[in-house]
Amino acid sequence: MFLILVLYALFATSFPISKILLSYITPIFYTGIRMFLSGILLLSYEYFYARNKFSFHKKDLWLYARIVFFGIYITYILRFWGLSYLSSTKTAFLFNLAPFFASFYSYLFLKEKLTFKQWIGLAIGFLGIIPILLTSTTSEKFFGEFSFLSWPELAVLAAVASHSYSWIVMRQLVRHRNHSPILVNGLSMLVGGALALVTAVFTEGLQPIPDMWSFVGWFAAIILISNIICHNLYAHLLKRYSATFLSFAGFLGPLFTAFYGWVILRESVTWHFYLSAIIVFIGLFLFYRDELKNPVDPETDLAT
Repeated sequence: MFLILVLYALFATSFPISKILLSYITPIFYTGIRMFLSGILLLSYEYFYARNKFSFHKKDLWLYARIVFFGIYITYILRFWGLSYLSSTKTAFLFNLAPFFASFYSYLFLKEKLTFKQWIGLAIGFLGIIPILLTSTTSEKFFGEFSFLSWPELAVLAAVASHSYSWIVMRQLVRHRNHSPILVNGLSMLVGGALALVTAVFTEGLQPIPDMWSFVGWFAAIILISNIICHNLYAHLLKRYSATFLSFAGFLGPLFTAFYGWVILRESVTWHFYLSAIIVFIGLFLFYRDELKNPVDPETDLAT
């Protein structure tokens, strides 16, 4: 259990660190450079230490293309753009809804049945986000709202939906096509990152980075923590715990993020966060109590 706490304590740092990095560079360029370099690291590891798994079939290119587009390109551009205007705590909390989206997609596309309690858990989980959505920053209000949601909130929710869909596609590659998760992540990050870099050149332009040494320090930290330590620690924990249990434990992430956001970024944590956290936890508990009785572990990545 201690290692699970370590995993999500480290995982939670990705949100405040990304928030800091976005004060140096634009969201699309950040997506491109982080994913491209992370892809190189993962593919290098796979090539030198697990070369027997370093292969894929042309017939699977369409599956890879969907992961590149939905799991990397769309997900991280929207996520980092939204994070530019939202607090790290709210962004992390919204991303904690990913298991709900993934379960709904499994029901929709893979015909996996949900029990009555799981449907109730899904409904409670989505109702739980309402209190935290009632809070907004000055930068959020600048873009206006669609109904009661700000555009940055919608961007992050769309990123969660897109990322969760990519889990379903990844599951096909890993579980049914026997592809290495590291290879799938590495290739999708490399190609998705390259696409984001090209997009950044045409939409954001190349801009100088102020305080380069500080940027490099934070950037190295997030690559080391998120893409190397967390990725490998998650893989190690999957040998001892089910992916279902680890997903449920992911609720710890936003709690750690709230603490980091308060300490590092001086973000205020209002009662709305705690109320939403309690309601979503109840929804997760109801959902996963039935899931643990008959687990069907989805293959998920931890590209944070």
